[in-house]
Amino acid sequence: MYSEREAFLQTQEGPNKGNGYREGQVYGRGRQLQLRIPRDRMGQFYPVLLALLRDQDSQLHDLSFMLYSKGLTTRDIGEVLEVIYGKNYSKSTISDINKSFYQQMQDWRNRELEEEYLVVYIDAIWEKVKRDTIRSEAFYILMGLKPDFSREIIGIVNIPVESSSGWELALNELRQRGVTKVHLFVSDGLKSLETAVSKVFGKAVHQKCIVHLQRNIMAKARASHKQELANDFKTVLNPDNQDHSRETAMQRLAWFANKWGKYYRHIAELPRKEDIDYYFNYLDFDHRIRRMIYTTNWIERFNKSCRRTLKIRNSFPSPEAALALITSVAIEKGEKKYAYPIHNFKFEEKFMKETCSIH
Repeated sequence: MYSEREAFLQTQEGPNKGNGYREGQVYGRGRQLQLRIPRDRMGQFYPVLLALLRDQDSQLHDLSFMLYSKGLTTRDIGEVLEVIYGKNYSKSTISDINKSFYQQMQDWRNRELEEEYLVVYIDAIWEKVKRDTIRSEAFYILMGLKPDFSREIIGIVNIPVESSSGWELALNELRQRGVTKVHLFVSDGLKSLETAVSKVFGKAVHQKCIVHLQRNIMAKARASHKQELANDFKTVLNPDNQDHSRETAMQRLAWFANKWGKYYRHIAELPRKEDIDYYFNYLDFDHRIRRMIYTTNWIERFNKSCRRTLKIRNSFPSPEAALALITSVAIEKGEKKYAYPIHNFKFEEKFMKETCSIH
C-alpha cells in the first residue's frame, strides 16, 4: 500500500503528499489482521486492497442471510462466522443483521404482481411457531403461471388456521397487489373453497385436485381392493386422451360408483358429491396440459422444498421467522427452476384469448 501511495502521488499536481498512516483491520481464515493504511494530505488516496476489504461487510451480511435462509439459527451463524472471520459475532449482532433480511423478504412478498395469471395453484403448509405458546399454524402459498408460461410464488400469507374465509383474505390480497385476471385456480378439496374463489375472482374456472380425491377414495378401501380400484379410477380420469370429455368421465364415474359402491358407501355417493363437477374441469382444456392442471403437485413440490429447509428448526420464534425462510425458498426457486417456461401451455387456446375477464 505504501508503494501504491507513492505511485499515486507521482501522478498528482499541486502540494499533495504523504500524511502518515491510519489503523485498520480485516478478518479472514480465522485470523484478525491489523493494518497501517498510508494516507495522503488531500484524502484522495484509496488503496486497491481496501476496495476488496470494503466489500467484506456486505459479504458478511450476504453470508448471514444465506445461512439463515438455509435454516441455521442465529447461534449457528455466529459460530460459522467466527470460524471464517476469526471474530465472535453475538446472537444479538446476527439478529440485527437478519432484521434487514426480514424487511427484504417482506418487501418481496408485498411486491407488485402481474395483472394476469393463466393458472394459480393454492395450498397451505403447516409449521410450529411461537406466539404466547408454540402451536402449528398455516402458511398460505400461492403459485402463479404467468402469460410467458413461467412460474412464480405470488403469495405467502400467515393465517393460523386454514379455512375458506382465510383463502378469501389471501385472494383479496392478490387483487390489492395488482392481479385483475385469473383464468384457472387449482386447489385441494377444502370445503367451501370454491365459494371463496368465486367471491374474489368471479369468472375464473376452479379445478379441485383429482389426486386428493383419489387418496380419499383409497384411504377407506381394503388393501386387497386398492390396485383394482386405482386401475378403474384411471379410466374415469383418462387425462391424456384428447377425446375423453366431461360427459364420458361422468358416465364412467357412475359405472365406477355402481361397481364399488356395494362395498364402500363413500364411493357410491361420489356422483352425488356436492362439489364433484369441480374435479373434472381439467377436461375442458387441451389434453397436453391436463396433467399439469388437474392436481396441486407443482405447489406441493414447492412445499416439500420448504420443509427440507424448515425441518432444521423444531419451531420458530415468531411467524415472521417462518415467513422469511419460506420467502427465501420462493425467491431461490423463482430465480432458477421457475424462470423456465412450460411450453405445453401454448396449446391451450383459452389462454390465448380474452375469455376470462374478472370483475
